[in-house]
Amino acid sequence: MIPFKAFRFLLPLVVREKAVISFGILLILVTSISQVAVPRLIGMAVERLESGIGIDLVIPIAMAMVGAVLIRGITSFWTRKTVIGSSRRIEKQLRDQMFRHIETLDGSFHAKIHTGDLMSRFNSDVDAVRMIFGPAIMYSVQTIFIIIFSITLMLQIDWQLTLWSLIPLALITIEVRFIGPKIHDRSKIGQELLADISVHAQENFANAPVVKAFVIEDAEIDRMHRHSHNYFLQSLRIARVRAIATSSFGLFGDLALVTLLLLGGMRIITGDLSLGEFATFNGCQLLLIWPMIALGWVINLFHRGAASAKRLQDILDATPTVDDSRSDPEMTVERGEIRFDQVSFRYPESNDSVLQQISFDLPGGKTLGIVGATASGKTTLLNLIPRLAPIASGSIFIDQVPVEQFSLDALRSSIAMVPQEPFLFSATIADNISFGVDDASMDDIISVSRLVKMDDEINKFPSRYDQRVGERGVTLSGGQKQRIAIARAILQRPLILILDDVLSAVDSETETTILEGLKDWTKNLTALIVTHRLSAITHADEIIVLDEGRIIERGDHESLRRMKGRYHKMWRRQTVESELEDLE
Repeated sequence: MIPFKAFRFLLPLVVREKAVISFGILLILVTSISQVAVPRLIGMAVERLESGIGIDLVIPIAMAMVGAVLIRGITSFWTRKTVIGSSRRIEKQLRDQMFRHIETLDGSFHAKIHTGDLMSRFNSDVDAVRMIFGPAIMYSVQTIFIIIFSITLMLQIDWQLTLWSLIPLALITIEVRFIGPKIHDRSKIGQELLADISVHAQENFANAPVVKAFVIEDAEIDRMHRHSHNYFLQSLRIARVRAIATSSFGLFGDLALVTLLLLGGMRIITGDLSLGEFATFNGCQLLLIWPMIALGWVINLFHRGAASAKRLQDILDATPTVDDSRSDPEMTVERGEIRFDQVSFRYPESNDSVLQQISFDLPGGKTLGIVGATASGKTTLLNLIPRLAPIASGSIFIDQVPVEQFSLDALRSSIAMVPQEPFLFSATIADNISFGVDDASMDDIISVSRLVKMDDEINKFPSRYDQRVGERGVTLSGGQKQRIAIARAILQRPLILILDDVLSAVDSETETTILEGLKDWTKNLTALIVTHRLSAITHADEIIVLDEGRIIERGDHESLRRMKGRYHKMWRRQTVESELEDLE
């Protein structure tokens, strides 16, 4: 049986198109009537020719047949235009809904599903579902109408002959009952194997420099060959089942014609059936054969679509871990004051806490420096401020208000965050800098570029600010990408600026120059700076030192040096390294 419940979540999209779909069904009804009218008219003509009575009506009957054919052609065209057009709109709405929903999901979702798999669902699975509401529905409804009208006409002629003729066609229904689930299961596996191909291709295309650097092109080619071969074998299995179904449908249709020829011929000989009735009966049965054969294709579409719908529903059923239901849509960030009160955090898949009992007060317009060893929880702490992840315990306040009371849009629009690995879009430099700021002028873009010491370098490109940077900014160095990301952040003029080790790819001299330029610009906003270079935060109003998720030291630069603790050791080591570099 076809798992129609798999399509239940799509009902709201279908309801929007109910008027168009209803009109399409009406057109299918007219098309089916015109189709069945043709064998009836042929039978009438044969009766006239056979008996010689009313032979003058043959030409009007022929003209009526022409009219029926013309009506069928016109209604068939508009049927496809309405039903297929409706399915395309459902496809668009579904894809928009998918993208809108995926945009609301946080990092925990994207950590569980590969980008390639997501793209496979976003494209091939949506297309498979679209086929359900286009060709599958159109041919299903047409088959139902043809069966009703044809069998009704056949029963009027000879009910016994009708029953005998339908026995081979009834075998199609039995076959569908057994083959349908196999097609569904194999189609689902096929979609998953196709997703594996997409995942592998996306990872290799996105990380081509890494693949080449480790000289593993042949190994990756072999992996793709295995994925492709597995999908190929599964496709053959699906094709084998479909071939059995399609050929069987044709065989049963031919058996129905043979049955009609044998039994119908005997009835003609005995005088129980006229040639005109036989012609009508034969025409109706011929009309039934194609819908029965098409039924197998439609069943395949439904089962493949059901498998794809289940994969899409898995995405739409996913919920963000960050709860925005308690927020007040009228609440906005005014000053950018930040307070952590005994905040702890751990990842859902881990039993160990990444942050433990973190507390600090950062007044609006002040700067907080955050340092510590690798994996000490620095980035995680920053991610909690724009609520990219939910805290386990404790509270975070913005302007003395619990952060949960701000809507995610209001909270994040007041924050500009530059991550450790900045992401650039495959667009121009100007587009990347002005991303998220629709009204940014060219003067604004150039101004922030000068602030991060990128203007001179940008002007060396052939197209200057109109230079395309390639996918993920592949044509730029690491330091250039970091500086463009900083320029993008400060162009937004946020109340809170978060910099997560964003100058690690530039030399210390350039870093100092950039930080000096940013110092005046950021003096009126709240800044949190994570860095491994302590020289980047000597101006900070307060510095906290993290170790295994806990604050072990805090104070300004000078007070921490006097403590002779972890910060002092880090500062002394970096100072010696800097002096050695100068000697070289």
